[in-house]
Amino acid sequence: MILKTDTRRLRGFTLVELVMVIALASVVAVMVSSVLSRPLEGFMAQSRRAELTDMAAIALNRMTRDIRLAVPNSLRVSDSDGDGYGDTLELLPIHEAGRYRANQLPNASGNIDLNSVRYDPPRCPPPPGTCQIEVLSPLDKPRVEESKWMVIYNIGAGGASAPQAGANVWAYGKPGVITPTGVGFGLEPAQPPENKQKLVLSGVQLDGFGFAYASPQHRFYLAKEVVGYKCVTEGGETSLRRASFSDLRAAGTYEYGNARWLVGSVSRCRINYKPGTNTRNALVTIELGVKKGGEEVVLLQQVHVDNAP
Repeated sequence: MILKTDTRRLRGFTLVELVMVIALASVVAVMVSSVLSRPLEGFMAQSRRAELTDMAAIALNRMTRDIRLAVPNSLRVSDSDGDGYGDTLELLPIHEAGRYRANQLPNASGNIDLNSVRYDPPRCPPPPGTCQIEVLSPLDKPRVEESKWMVIYNIGAGGASAPQAGANVWAYGKPGVITPTGVGFGLEPAQPPENKQKLVLSGVQLDGFGFAYASPQHRFYLAKEVVGYKCVTEGGETSLRRASFSDLRAAGTYEYGNARWLVGSVSRCRINYKPGTNTRNALVTIELGVKKGGEEVVLLQQVHVDNAP
C-alpha cells in the first residue's frame, strides 16, 4: 500500500526566510541600542559628576566653617611642593570668646585691692601671684578648661611667611598677643562685690607675662587646637586631609601623613589668601578639583574673613 501525503497541510520556514528574520532583528536591535545608548551614557556621566560634586562640596563646606570660626589674623597659607600655588591652610579656631575687663594685680599678701590700678592690656604677676582676668560675658566652664591659649588683639604683624614675635599668634613673644603653650585655664564663678566671672591662668610660663596690646572692644578668644588642611600626594594619588595639633609651629613643619581624609582623587588643589585692608575683608579662595572614572569636577569657593581683632 502506498501512503500519499497532502502537501497542502505542511507549514514551516525556509532557510532564506530565517536569514531575513535574523537580519531584520539585528537591524532593529542596533537602532534601538543606538537610540537608548546616548541617554544612558548621559545619565551615568551625570551621576558620576554629581557624586564628584558632592565629594568636593562637602570638603569645601568643612573648610569654610573652620575659616569663619578662626581667630582674627590667624589664617596662613603655604606652598609645600613649590609649584607656585598654596596647598596648605592652617588656622587657630575659636573655642570660646568674650569680653574682658582690665585686670588688677594682687598685693604682697596675695589679695587684690579693689582700688588698685587696672592694667589694660592685662598682665600677670610674678609667682606666686595668681593671674586673674575678669570677664564681662558668661563663659562655659568645661570649654574654658579645655582651652590651651588666650588671644587678645592679634594684629597678625609680619604675615604668615615672617610672623613678628609678640604681634602674631604664630610667633610667641613676651609681651605677646597669645599666651605661651602650656598655660592652664580655669573659671571662677561670679562673687561679690564685683559679681564678675574670672578667668584664672596658671603655669610657670606666665612669670611676668603681659599682653602686648589692649583691645578697643575688650575682646578675647580662647583656642584649644590648631586646625590644618593640606593636599598630600602619596602613591600617585592626591588627597585633601584635615588634622588638628596641640602646639604652635612654624609653617610647613606639621605632619599630615596620618591626617584624616576629606576627599581623595584630587586633581587640582589651589589655596590663595589675601589679607584684608582698611576698605575690605580678607579673602580666601579655594580651587578644588576631583577626578574619577574619566570625569572631572572643579569647584571654586571664596570665603570672606573678618579679621578685626
